[in-house]
Amino acid sequence: MDGQILANSLVTLKGTELRMVYSLLFKTNIGDLLSSKTKDLFSKEKQDHFTKHLEDEVSKLAGQDDAALQVDLFLELTKLLKLRGTKYTLTKEIEDQCSAIVDEVYGQYQKKDKQFRAFTEGQNLHSTKLQQMIQFQMSKMFSELDGSFQDFTIEDQTKFASQVNDYIQSLPEEKQAKIKEKLGINDLSDEMVRAAIATSGTSIVFAIIVEVSGFAFYTTATSLVASFAGLFGLTLPFGFYTGLTSTIAVLASPFFIIPLLLGGGVLLVNHQNNSLKKKLLPIIVMQIALPYMSEGGYDVEFGPFIKDWEKRYDHYQQVKDEIKDIEAEQLQVSRQINEHRAQINHLNSQIANQSVKLVGEKQKIRAGIKRADLNLVVVSPSFNGWKNKYYQAVSEISRLKNEKRNRPIETGFFNKIGSKFKEMTLSFDISGAEKKLETIVDEMVLEVLHSNGCFLQAEREQYVAIDQQIHELKTAKQEEEAGKKGQEAILADLKSEHQSFTRKLKQLEKEHYGLADISTGNEVAICQ
Repeated sequence: MDGQILANSLVTLKGTELRMVYSLLFKTNIGDLLSSKTKDLFSKEKQDHFTKHLEDEVSKLAGQDDAALQVDLFLELTKLLKLRGTKYTLTKEIEDQCSAIVDEVYGQYQKKDKQFRAFTEGQNLHSTKLQQMIQFQMSKMFSELDGSFQDFTIEDQTKFASQVNDYIQSLPEEKQAKIKEKLGINDLSDEMVRAAIATSGTSIVFAIIVEVSGFAFYTTATSLVASFAGLFGLTLPFGFYTGLTSTIAVLASPFFIIPLLLGGGVLLVNHQNNSLKKKLLPIIVMQIALPYMSEGGYDVEFGPFIKDWEKRYDHYQQVKDEIKDIEAEQLQVSRQINEHRAQINHLNSQIANQSVKLVGEKQKIRAGIKRADLNLVVVSPSFNGWKNKYYQAVSEISRLKNEKRNRPIETGFFNKIGSKFKEMTLSFDISGAEKKLETIVDEMVLEVLHSNGCFLQAEREQYVAIDQQIHELKTAKQEEEAGKKGQEAILADLKSEHQSFTRKLKQLEKEHYGLADISTGNEVAICQ
């Protein structure tokens, strides 16, 4: 029942009333609320700074959609209470969450406020948790007026009592009798009601009337307080004079909010504002529910609320779908990169194998040149020049080796040393000549490879074929590397895009509490 009432109250709270409650929860630092009272004490202007701040925030919300503010308010309550989010596509789902809100706020209120805990212990079984929270807070609020009423002139007290009595007289006779009995008065004259209020206080008298007649009296009570605001020392928002209901106008007054926040204790200004927000929850729940519960006659329509939520949910799902698509594309691109990498490794292996074969074919040509009678070989004019150098080098090597081999055996110490030195010099000369010969052979190999004659034709053609294969393999490798590089660039862009959408998703989850709790495995498509 409480969940249904709070849900109905939420979707029927509109206009300035909605923006006043929204501003109190979202746009007001409670420390500022307390400091504003200090400003009021020292300011020469007759102005309530907190009320002015609240009015300014309300005006900023003029262009906002009612349904969007209702959803924001609802989600903030669930966030502060750390309730698990769900799909709010059915009225029942909203009512169930509102029921959880009432239960959680009620439990925290009992735990943190011993006066409220004592109050609830004396309530009858027919009183709901929501009703108890409202009755306690309203009673406490009206108790703040008890002292002020004593300062009224008898004439003003009578005027005030007369309007209270008008409400009592509008009730059925049996309810009038009950009120008269509980107040301990003989008749319901204005004077008797005035005396009862002066003796017992507004809080006691109003509590009795509410107990007998129901919450509808709160509309009359707050309207009455608002009309006597000056005498009670209240500063009401300007909106009260331009359409704001007396209920919200009075409930938003710091005159009442600060005592409720104190809860019989001390409110530390240096608390985190979020924890101070939690102290506001019973007040916010009351501000949302009381107009609906006391005034009635509202046309309850959940359509705009659900539609606004669906818009947020759909946007969230679109972002999630974008992330899924990006992840699928990332997987595909990663596979392509791996395919390129595998192909590059395969080509490297083939190039290495062919390079070994190429060296082998070159060695065959070198060996063929060294075996051949070069005087009978015709390759090219340049080859002939290298051929002459080749024979000269071979002859020089032979001469040096003969000289080294045929050296006489020296006797005597110094002769032996000189002989050893000469032998070492010849060894160096032979090594140098052999290196020169290999260089000449290298040039001769190149001449053979560039020729088109019959000398070592088979070896030459095999070498050229292998070299061509290596060239083709390297070209293929370059193409694979270019493809891999291109895919890596695409993957980098996808990663950046994925990070961007992930941040966006987290931001949506932060802005719209509960979205992250909706399990993708159990999601049901929202009907449009």
